[in-house]
Amino acid sequence: DGDEAAAIFNAAFGNLIGVFLSPALILGYLGVSGQINLGNVFFKLGLRVVLPIAIGQFLQKFVPPAKEFVKKYKKYFKKAQEYCLVFIVYTVFCKTFLNGSDVEVGDIF
Repeated sequence: DGDEAAAIFNAAFGNLIGVFLSPALILGYLGVSGQINLGNVFFKLGLRVVLPIAIGQFLQKFVPPAKEFVKKYKKYFKKAQEYCLVFIVYTVFCKTFLNGSDVEVGDIF
């Protein structure tokens, strides 16, 4: 049997690194270049990804009533999480086609 703590750490670390590495890899594979303010990008990613995780971990560890509330309404939080994910994907999809893109389908495949 494997080490569960190591597996969880590897999964979490890989997901966190992927958030920052994926945009760079996509730009590299497509051969697209441009001026990107990396400081601004990392700030936004940190604000939208790392900060909510840090707040959730803080609440889970240091605010027992919050932990009990989430346990009590777990199935509702699961549904809300699914709807939020679908909403995020939908809005990104819509913004992509609204703003247009210079990338052709053949460039991706």
